[in-house]
Amino acid sequence: MRSRTLIYFGSLLATVALINTPVPRIVVSAVLNPEAGDAVARSLGSITKDLVLVLLISIYFEWVRSREQGELMRGMDRKLDEIREDARTATAPAVRRLVLDSAVPAELVKTGLDREIPRTPDKSSLVALMLQSRPVLHDVSMTLRVERVDETAVHAGTRIEVTMPRGPILVAATPSVMHSTALSAACPTLFEVVSLGRSGTFDEAAEEFGKKLECYVESPNRTIQRVQFRKVAATALRKYISPPVGMTNDDVVLFAADLGQEDGEFVRVRYHYHWSQDLDQRFVYWAADRPMFMRTITLDVRELVRDEERQVWVQGFLGGVDSMVLDANDGHVSLSLDRWIVQGQGIVAVW
Repeated sequence: MRSRTLIYFGSLLATVALINTPVPRIVVSAVLNPEAGDAVARSLGSITKDLVLVLLISIYFEWVRSREQGELMRGMDRKLDEIREDARTATAPAVRRLVLDSAVPAELVKTGLDREIPRTPDKSSLVALMLQSRPVLHDVSMTLRVERVDETAVHAGTRIEVTMPRGPILVAATPSVMHSTALSAACPTLFEVVSLGRSGTFDEAAEEFGKKLECYVESPNRTIQRVQFRKVAATALRKYISPPVGMTNDDVVLFAADLGQEDGEFVRVRYHYHWSQDLDQRFVYWAADRPMFMRTITLDVRELVRDEERQVWVQGFLGGVDSMVLDANDGHVSLSLDRWIVQGQGIVAVW
């Protein structure tokens, strides 16, 4: 670019110098005649003025362009200096961010645990509690309530309020605890898995279980709308879940409540589950089946303590001081946690 500019100005100056010498007049006189040579010499005078004007204008614009280019280059130098300075001070955070983005979550947790509990060689069991395949639940409030007590049975229910992604809620019923454990481990998308104690057939127990399921959705304007559970046909079961090897469609009854029509990515859901058990079992409990951020846990066993001869002890196994026996003389305990709990933690009432 610079060489082309020099050639341009050099050519222009050479042209101005050439036409102000006798050479053009002599050449034209020799080729044509002296009168033509004199006419050309006179006309070149006016051309010289135009060329000088062009030269001056070109010099001005070249000066302006060079000045702007200089300012641009100086600005680029300042920006490069800032980038180099930022790179020197931000190298460590950038590398750390790259490592965090590329590392497997379980490995990051294990690395952190190595600092906190270096003398324990096995970190996998603790990591498994925190990083399960089951989706975590957010802003959970749980209420376990004994609704009625008769001579031989306790009738209870749980109400769970949770913020969850929009989509179907899947609840499965199985004929035994062994089936429930296997199904829960194999199908992380299930919201809950229940084993049904029964006196009749499994199908009858599952039918009764489905009638007791309740689900409500809270809209952004605070209105509550019930969402019905429907029984999934056995032939369509594998469209939703993949039971583990050894379990057949006859070992599972699946219920689904569709939240797909709700607005927003997340919805606030209230889920109710009711059951009955023998009074002689002498305890009711609730335990988390996955990591969840727990707002409150409420235990209402006032129906049990109405019998003055029956003593009821309530214990939370939630870690820290919450694991102590709780004061529940009136049969009602409410804990405000606002922290994470993991699988297996919960609350129990024993009588």
